[in-house]
Amino acid sequence: PYFGELAAAFTIAGSLGGRVHTQVAPDAAICAACAEEVASPFERRYRYPFTNCTHCGPRLSIVGGVPYDRANTSMAPFDLCPACRAEYDSPADRRFHAEAIACHFSMMDDVDAACGLMKNGEIVAIKGIGGYQLACDATKADVVARLRQLKHRDAKPFALMARDLDVIRRYCSVGAAEQALLAGPSAPIVLLRADGIEKLPEVVAPGLATLGFMLPTTPMHLLMLRRMNRPVVMTSGNLSDEPQVISDQEA
Repeated sequence: PYFGELAAAFTIAGSLGGRVHTQVAPDAAICAACAEEVASPFERRYRYPFTNCTHCGPRLSIVGGVPYDRANTSMAPFDLCPACRAEYDSPADRRFHAEAIACHFSMMDDVDAACGLMKNGEIVAIKGIGGYQLACDATKADVVARLRQLKHRDAKPFALMARDLDVIRRYCSVGAAEQALLAGPSAPIVLLRADGIEKLPEVVAPGLATLGFMLPTTPMHLLMLRRMNRPVVMTSGNLSDEPQVISDQEA
């Protein structure tokens, strides 16, 4: 009975100011539950590029101060709809106090358009969690060479993103350890031996026998690459040796 009384009295109080004793968690790559959700036409967030929960999504990239409350993030101007509010307030929901919680607006055409542009040999700018990225079809040597020229990037290898492990395995060996890293919440770029049955143009990683791959890190990337059956270059949106562009105006 004593523990029952404690449970009944438990609440999450509003944050108070004071000395900071905690750190802000890093951004986390899309979790399996959110990946399944954006792919299901029966879900409310079907194909919503900014889907997240307490297990994944932006943290450090959107916070302006501590404590990590919605009011201290770039999500502050966006009011919760009744459905999101119910999820946010429910201890049984995986979005309980998920500060970046959001739901559908009208992004389906945009992600499909970005994929179509890359298939047609264009370079696209993508506003990711931490800043802008530049992306193009990694199998088109002339397009990758143009991206190198525009970024003033002479020979440094480009990072690659693929929609799933099956695409990566056509170009590289992927062992159990590499697979675990690729699927982890930190979503690192993993160096892999480029010994697959298919080859990418030399201009992607000049003079190297390895390729740096990552899997989609956000619902937006996942949806954008859904129909992309080949790797894309996914590099930071900046000139070489310059900081990554984060503002729309600078982009």
